[in-house]
Amino acid sequence: MIFYITMFSLMASIAMLVWFSAGQNPWRLLIGYSSISTRLLVGIVFIELVTRVDFISEVALLFLILNTSGTIIAAYYLGVRR
Repeated sequence: MIFYITMFSLMASIAMLVWFSAGQNPWRLLIGYSSISTRLLVGIVFIELVTRVDFISEVALLFLILNTSGTIIAAYYLGVRR
């Protein structure tokens, strides 16, 4: 069951990235990237709840910080480029 949920989430993420990156608007690509990163973060938290491994929460926190800072930096440079 978890395998099917994971595969569906992965396929939906890829479809969303392709759909958002199809146009010439770089903001749509940034939204797709941020959406996929958020889904990965939720998946990491879910894995922590299932496996009860303590250090995964630290990995999730690091991933959250890197994702947020990367999105902010990309949005800044997209705003400067206009």
